Order: sequence, then structure tokens, then C-alpha cells
Amino acid sequence: MAYDADAFTRSASSAWQPVPHYVAYRNTRERVTALIQAHPDSERRPVPACPGWTVGRLLAHLVENCRLAETNTATPELSDRPMCLEEPGTAELLSEWARSAAVVEQAVAALPGPAAGSLLLMDAFTHEYDVRVALEEPLPHDHTAFPGAFEVALTGFAGAVLWRGLPPVRIETEDFSRNIGKGRPAAVLRGSRVEVYRSLVGRRTPYQIAALDWSADPRPWMPAFGWGPFTPPAETAER
Repeated sequence: MAYDADAFTRSASSAWQPVPHYVAYRNTRERVTALIQAHPDSERRPVPACPGWTVGRLLAHLVENCRLAETNTATPELSDRPMCLEEPGTAELLSEWARSAAVVEQAVAALPGPAAGSLLLMDAFTHEYDVRVALEEPLPHDHTAFPGAFEVALTGFAGAVLWRGLPPVRIETEDFSRNIGKGRPAAVLRGSRVEVYRSLVGRRTPYQIAALDWSADPRPWMPAFGWGPFTPPAETAER
């Protein structure tokens, strides 16, 4: 969902500098690959944020999304290749992801505009953190994908705020501040970039979202945290 560019303001610290989406995507893919390779049993680990999924299934999803993006670039490399690998193992999936991503990253790098590849980046980055939780690895606060992925998440949230006719709200992290909606904010939500992002992408319960630092009663804005493919879970999946 799009929102009026005049409806927000932002101030960013020097630590919050976006990089091209294809660079951030490559970095995310390399991080996920390293995480999975460091845990020999990773493919069987359940993913709390994605009920019913294992890390192996999540990896297959990431590869499928990359393959879809590759198809959309109309590259001839896919002309005689099946879209689905038959029961691939982890090594085969990682190899296919690297191959496909090289094509996609090159294509995205050639596209005009800063939004190219943004949805693919957000999906991969969000799932990197899902993998980290599944493998009991820390969630880094410094990541090249944060600015680009956050932009997509904020756009979706802002669209939900406007579509639902909710009052404007201000979001502040250690890196930036932004007014969502038109007019003077009726509330301010403050939190770390990790907690705010995970709240925006359906990884925090309404209770966890309400427990963030709000300057007013957060209940009016709770419906906006359900947007696009995201719905806050009823039960805590991550702490």
C-alpha cells in the first residue's frame, strides 16, 4: 500500500545509511547460508514465527521466491530449468539460491529507482531473523538490510493506518523518526529498531506491541499491525 510522501518526516543518524537493495539482499543471503551451514541439524529445526515450518522449509521458500524473481526478469537461464527441485537437500537449495540470486542481483542492480527489489529484500531479511530465532542465534541490531526492509514495512503499516482512518502516529527508533499519517501525531511509539521491525512484520503479539514505549493508549493503532501478509500472532513466538 502506498502513502503520501508528504505525510511523513524522517531524521536518520549516520549509522542508518541505506545500501542498494541487491547488495543488502546478497548480504542477507550470505548470512542465512552461514547460519544454516553452522548448524548441521538446522533443516529440521521448527521456526516459531512460521508455525508448521522447519528451517529447511523456510529455506525452500526463500529459494522459490528468488526463482520467481528470476523468472520475472525474463532471463533465458530458466528456459529449460524446472521451477521446483524434487526433494532437494540443504546443500542443493543453498547452491540453487546462490545461482539464482546472482541473476536477480544483477537484474535489480540495472533497474532504475530505489524501490527495485524491495519486497524480495524484506522477505529475506524478515526470514533471516526467523532462522536466527529457530537456531537460537542473536538478532543483530546492525544489518545492511534494515533501512530497505524497514521502508517496506513502514509503507505497509502507514497504508493500513490511512486506510482504516486511524489518527496519525509517530514512530521513533535509535536511528530515525517518522510521522505516519497526516497531521499532528496523537501518539508516539518508541522502541529499538529490532522490536519495532518485528512488530511491523507480524512477529509480535498485540500484548508485546502494547508493551513497547507508547505515549498514549496503543489500542487504536493495533488493527494497523495486521497488513498485507502479516497478522500479529495470538501467542508469543519470540521473546
